[in-house]
Amino acid sequence: MQKPLLFLGALTIFMMGYWIPEDRHVPVEGAKPYDWNPAAYWYIGGQNAQKGINIFAREGTPVVASTSGWVVYSENNPEGNNTVLVLGSKWRLHNYANLEKVDVKPGSWVKTGEQIGAVGLPNKDAKRPANLYYSIRSLSPQVSELKPEKPFWLDQVFYVNPHKFLTEYQSSDAEAAHAEPAH
Repeated sequence: MQKPLLFLGALTIFMMGYWIPEDRHVPVEGAKPYDWNPAAYWYIGGQNAQKGINIFAREGTPVVASTSGWVVYSENNPEGNNTVLVLGSKWRLHNYANLEKVDVKPGSWVKTGEQIGAVGLPNKDAKRPANLYYSIRSLSPQVSELKPEKPFWLDQVFYVNPHKFLTEYQSSDAEAAHAEPAH
């Protein structure tokens, strides 16, 4: 009798992750879609594919949570390349890397738009411009993204295109704001 109840409880908790609404906000203060290259997502260079985008901004520009969630990991290393992982709705891990500093601690809850750090240099490399590396990993596979004919096809079902994540929602908001009110 206990096993079915445990399964039902676990299934309910899992489904609740999909019922929570997902807010979306560009993670670098003042950044626009032209501050990153949408083709960088899943660019294959060498042995690996880039699973996120680099949002370019001045060093020290505030980085905010792109969606509400639970901070599951943060690294605040004086050498740089600090990282924050936020578990948001739909069981997605939002990865913010190349941070100059981190303003949140693991176990805390962040709201959409709340500051979590500042843009830094990747590995304190003066040759590369300051940027935020932003990627989104889905803990459950996204079967709709399954494309066996592409390289790294199995990896792709576990990642969300951050460009689409940020711009599709933003464009629908802009269209709604500019729509004529019904008379």
